[in-house]
Amino acid sequence: MTTQQEVVALLKPLGLRLTPQRLAIAEVIINSADHPTVKEVFDRVREFFPYITIATVYSTLTTLCEAGVVHELAFQRQSRYDANISPHANLVCINCGSVIDSEVGQDTVSELRGIISDESSFTVASQRVDFYGLCEGCSP
Repeated sequence: MTTQQEVVALLKPLGLRLTPQRLAIAEVIINSADHPTVKEVFDRVREFFPYITIATVYSTLTTLCEAGVVHELAFQRQSRYDANISPHANLVCINCGSVIDSEVGQDTVSELRGIISDESSFTVASQRVDFYGLCEGCSP
């Protein structure tokens, strides 16, 4: 679990204004394995800051994405947010909609990104690898 001091150390060099609400939103994303939605972030932060608005959550998430701290994972139903910005695969459950990082395959995703960058005239800005199936809780 990432502490608030570690979150401050991550965000401060980026020149972001570090309000308590912004830090709480960043902490929720960074410490969530489940790639939360805006609503889930809002609900979790509201436990500590009952007067926070959904607009604050949206604007902070946009700022964190622009700063490269988190990635927005756009899906058909709704976006989710991922603080793991290293090359990896996401496992997406087609039943419950959960999204988690794969614990295997990071080296392969990173290697593929390198091959594409090295052996083509394409400059890779980012990548996203999703595998769809059933999570442990939804498997028969």
